[in-house]
Amino acid sequence: MSAIKQILLHGIRTVFHNKKFITLFWAFNAVSALVLTGPIFSVLMDDLSRSMISNRLTHGFDYLWYIQLRNLYEIQFSQIPLNIYFVVGVYTLIQTFFLGGLIAVFNTPEKNHTVDFFYGGVKYFSRFVKILLITVLLFAFAFITTDYLGDLITLIFKNSENVFLDFILKALRYIFLVFFIGVVTLISDYTKVSLAVKDKTDILKELYFTLVFLKNNFNKVFFIFLIVAVIGALGVVVYNIIDKVIPRTPLYFMVLTFFLQQMLIIFRLFVRMLFCSTEVNLFKDLSADVVKVDA
Repeated sequence: MSAIKQILLHGIRTVFHNKKFITLFWAFNAVSALVLTGPIFSVLMDDLSRSMISNRLTHGFDYLWYIQLRNLYEIQFSQIPLNIYFVVGVYTLIQTFFLGGLIAVFNTPEKNHTVDFFYGGVKYFSRFVKILLITVLLFAFAFITTDYLGDLITLIFKNSENVFLDFILKALRYIFLVFFIGVVTLISDYTKVSLAVKDKTDILKELYFTLVFLKNNFNKVFFIFLIVAVIGALGVVVYNIIDKVIPRTPLYFMVLTFFLQQMLIIFRLFVRMLFCSTEVNLFKDLSADVVKVDA
């Protein structure tokens, strides 16, 4: 337990020591959000800039207006999903690039300049993209399998009145899905860490090494992963509690809500860096060679 506490404290100190990168991450998130919301904002400005409905919308949602808006701007709304897919793809690739920089900085703390960060991102980008593709394929397989299992469970209980068992099996299906996503994420993260820390290029060999590493140290690795995930979840819970008590009117309360949202985003970025920092520290600690000295 003391070793886990030490890893967490060291990870938190490392994150705060490199907090300058938060600005870069936040700026990239803001740009991505602007690209996604730009078309919707343009539609809303065109529809509400000269309309009295905008005053009513500050007090509540108008479903009749929403239906009219969808019918008037059907072509614009049909193009939004394609825009989302494109931005998500670019966002994922850039985040993979940033992860390479973070691992490089956390692996060599004395080289934590911005130049070192971008050098690490460039150096490990191609290796990490290959891991990303494997991860995406595994996630796709998991979601497709989950859908087919749901259809199978529905077919089995189609003529049955055992609703409770049907509910339990479908709930277990999602629990296994979440567990599978967590395990695949762990394998993906530690494979990237292994490739960077050991400076290797053989993806399959490091993937096998990571599987052995996780098998031998699963309890400690999963426990730290779970603690960091709980820290992130607590931030979301606190935000939702505060957000519920903030009134929606008058309008200046929306500014406060926007400020809290940005604080939540920054907190999530800190948690993301904490994931990376603890993984690098734990991997280096558990995979270090033991040197025997003859007395």
